Amino acid sequence: MTLIQKIAIGVFAALVLGASGYFIKSKLIDSRQEKFDSPEDIAADYKDLLAEAEGLQTAAGADCADKKAVNKKMKAIEESLADLADRKKQWLDNVPKLPDVKPEELNSENPLGRPGSEVPELTPDVPPLPETSPENIEIPGSKVPELTPDVPPLPDINFEYIPELPEINPGRPGSEVPELTADVPELPDISEANIIDPNEPFFQIEESERKIKEILQALGDLCREEEQAKKVVSDKCSDACQRHKDCAAYTEDVTPADLEDAYNACMEECATWPQEKIKCINGFEINNPNDCVSFVQCQLPQFYEEKYLQ
Repeated sequence: MTLIQKIAIGVFAALVLGASGYFIKSKLIDSRQEKFDSPEDIAADYKDLLAEAEGLQTAAGADCADKKAVNKKMKAIEESLADLADRKKQWLDNVPKLPDVKPEELNSENPLGRPGSEVPELTPDVPPLPETSPENIEIPGSKVPELTPDVPPLPDINFEYIPELPEINPGRPGSEVPELTADVPELPDISEANIIDPNEPFFQIEESERKIKEILQALGDLCREEEQAKKVVSDKCSDACQRHKDCAAYTEDVTPADLEDAYNACMEECATWPQEKIKCINGFEINNPNDCVSFVQCQLPQFYEEKYLQ
């Protein structure tokens, strides 16, 4: 066997192994994906997430002492809920659709509709309707009878006594409202379980999702963190030099004139300072001598540029 044949056989074997590995891997991925996206697995993951949300609600308590930790876990639950919603949508989108049914046309070979709804076909041999006029139309009972002299007179009626008429029921038969007695059995209670199957994955998913959202809404109202107002740092030289003056006041044997000189000297130098350095100095409050040590950091560009550079 020549060298070229050995190389060809090796390349062919490598291609066969690579193709086999690819198909095996694809099969495994598809099987895992099918199992992962099954409605039963999605419903089970929703239940697990609901248990996690209920545990977080219990741990938060009535006052939600650790708001920061609760909000962090809430964010993780919201991300998991969004992921489950995507999986649910993907599952519903892959549900086979009902076949399209086209309405069949009505014809003599395929008569559809209710019995007697077909329109009869008129043929030329149908006899025409007779001609009529209003004078020839006679309605039974519409003629006024002719009165003759042999008609007997009406009997005399004694109006002093009129017999009582029997009670007339104006309602039609069956319109009377039956009287309800105590022995009438009550209507049976209809439960939703008799209408829908609560064990269906879709209803389990919807119920778990609804409860999770209600818990997150309640925790969001209970554990809302108050937004801290952003502190506005001054960039004025007068404020920065006032801090220098305050620090100079902690020096022994200092006089008011010395404090005034320190302020004026600072104002002259401040004109050459970058804005970030001024804001760095004004970012510290001077309440004791130790606060003045912070000015040392503000002399370093890498400190104030990183903190206040815009």
